[in-house]
Amino acid sequence: MPPQPAHRPLIAPTVQAWCEPIDGASTLLIRPYLTAHEREEKARIQRLRRDTLWCATYGVDLDSRDIHAWLGAV
Repeated sequence: MPPQPAHRPLIAPTVQAWCEPIDGASTLLIRPYLTAHEREEKARIQRLRRDTLWCATYGVDLDSRDIHAWLGAV
């Protein structure tokens, strides 16, 4: 009878992990096209603000809000 090993491995060699687990903190979970869209939207809003301010220096009011309007229902 062959001698028995002193201990058994806890996990069989075929079941052991062959790669490291994914770290959620270092992995981006957002699609690149979504971040590109958000960046373009921020740039568009900033451009609109800048253009509105530039027009206001020449007396042209492009803002659609009425700052003297009553709040609430009339």
